[in-house]
Amino acid sequence: MNEKKEIEKTDKEKIINGEWVNCWICKNIFRRRRETKRYCDECEKAFCEGEHGSFAQKGRGLCIACQMKQKQNP
Repeated sequence: MNEKKEIEKTDKEKIINGEWVNCWICKNIFRRRRETKRYCDECEKAFCEGEHGSFAQKGRGLCIACQMKQKQNP
């Protein structure tokens, strides 16, 4: 049988298509659901603005994990 495996969309793709997505940090670390339409430009994962990410220069969104990586590797 030839079964096509559907490629999982990134959070960024889902948000661009108008879907609400759970913040990956809230979901994976704190086991809670917090829907958002913000995504990180680096990892393309959804984040809740203000708590687990923010917008930097030129409206670029970054989650706190990617912010920490940038500070470690300027």
